[in-house]
Amino acid sequence: MTGTPKYVQIAEVLQRRIAHGDYLSGALPGAPKLMQEFGISYMTTRQAMQKLIDDGTVIRAANGRLEVPGAPGDSPKLRVAYLHHSAIALSDKWRNAIAGAACKYGCSYQDIPFRYSEDAVVYETLDQDFDMIFFNISPLHPLLLEKLRRRSDRMISLFNDLTCYGIRCFDGINIEAIGHLVKFLHQRGCRRIDFFTVEPNLNRPSSRQLPWERALTKYGCTGMVWDDRTTPPEPSLVHAIHYADQLVRAGKLDGADAIFCTSVEAARGVIRALTDHRIRVPEDIAVVSFGSPEQARVHTPSITIVNTPDLMPLVSKIYEHYLGITPAPERLYYRFELEDLSPEEVLWIGESTAADYHQVAGRRICFAPQCSFSGELNVASAEPSPALSEKKNGQ
Repeated sequence: MTGTPKYVQIAEVLQRRIAHGDYLSGALPGAPKLMQEFGISYMTTRQAMQKLIDDGTVIRAANGRLEVPGAPGDSPKLRVAYLHHSAIALSDKWRNAIAGAACKYGCSYQDIPFRYSEDAVVYETLDQDFDMIFFNISPLHPLLLEKLRRRSDRMISLFNDLTCYGIRCFDGINIEAIGHLVKFLHQRGCRRIDFFTVEPNLNRPSSRQLPWERALTKYGCTGMVWDDRTTPPEPSLVHAIHYADQLVRAGKLDGADAIFCTSVEAARGVIRALTDHRIRVPEDIAVVSFGSPEQARVHTPSITIVNTPDLMPLVSKIYEHYLGITPAPERLYYRFELEDLSPEEVLWIGESTAADYHQVAGRRICFAPQCSFSGELNVASAEPSPALSEKKNGQ
């Protein structure tokens, strides 16, 4: 930025903050605060503010303060917060849908990142005067769950169904879409499709395991369950790499045609571990996952997933309930049903699956390396479910 006037640099910083959802609650900081924050003079501050006005980024309100166009000033219609893990990207589809809807309906919005589920900031946020608190917290400690229950009227859980406690759930596509993914793999010749999960949550087995089992039965496939949950603060990606590495070394993935991972983070870890053992994706084994299209598309190889449709129509219904536009007090669960989507919207096909799978030349038969595995394999559930065991034994 050498040669760029300082007031222009300050204006660009403020523009990026506004683009990321800052200052939706109303006025920008006043001149004294900006002078202190950036170490600039009053004249430079005035020049930066004037540039924001000239560019149409902000407008001057009747009280003389600068505001984002469409922002609700000092009286937002609702105060909205999103409690999420600090590792979340600003490009995250869910975060942007919640923040975008806040802007659309004239509400304030605040990102509140935390490091782990028992972080003090989580408990402190629940005691603040927010009208809506979206949260994605896993695992949920019983003390935290009780606190959420006491404030259920303003809580919206992402992905984790807590409707039995009166807490609304903002979810994506119906998990029965996993059946479409298994069908897609079956059409390409996959017959053993394993299940892999490492994400910490309250559900054992994972809520995504049952649709996977039903689909295997429907299409005459088999599969093994690999379930070993990470312990925060260890990232799911790191744990997935270590766990998949153990499975390969122990020969547990021998004979698998595909691995269905419950998250893209897990899929990324599996692909890395397979690559470390010179197992090719998709030539030797396919890897698929659920959701997170932004991550799935930029990975190498790109990952075939159960897709996440445009979230704005769904999150808008939640805002309209709280704003009283179209109240629906009896509705607690918000998700996309398969009958409301076209087949093209259900799956996003990446490079991690091969066409005519069993026809691929040079496909491996055994994944285990030549060296023996001497470590102790830590597997929470390394056997097929009873139904799948009976099916496999009967063949």
